Amino acid sequence: MQVSPKFTLRQANIDDAPLFYSVINLTMREFIIATWGAWNESRVRSESREHSTCPHARVIQVGDLAAGVFVVERYPTHIQLAQIYLLPEYQRLGIGSALIDSLIIEGSQSKLPIRLHVMAVNPAQKFYEQLGFVVTKTSPDLLFMQKSP
Repeated sequence: MQVSPKFTLRQANIDDAPLFYSVINLTMREFIIATWGAWNESRVRSESREHSTCPHARVIQVGDLAAGVFVVERYPTHIQLAQIYLLPEYQRLGIGSALIDSLIIEGSQSKLPIRLHVMAVNPAQKFYEQLGFVVTKTSPDLLFMQKSP
């Protein structure tokens, strides 16, 4: 079993916009192009600035180094995993699993489902299925998934 390196979460801020851009560029660019046919540089940069200032946005840190981003929105009816992106060098170390496991525990304790969506071409669907998520709805571009408490 993979033991996750020690990591922490901290509130994201506008200074983290380059991190948001970088992690999306490095991990999602090919899926965005495969899904929508192009990479819109100005849109991704603008959304990175916007997402970095979201009150729900956290930076995943391993020691003093930024490893990725984690955005979770909590609603009365469910917990929405909006973003979880890890830089390639921090993937497959157990960090993502540990973060999702903590959400699953929170959902179980609060009796709320965890919801997310993933691009249909993104192999991350398998990762979520291994953690107990099931597809509840599909569109040509996206799979909507949920883990019930």
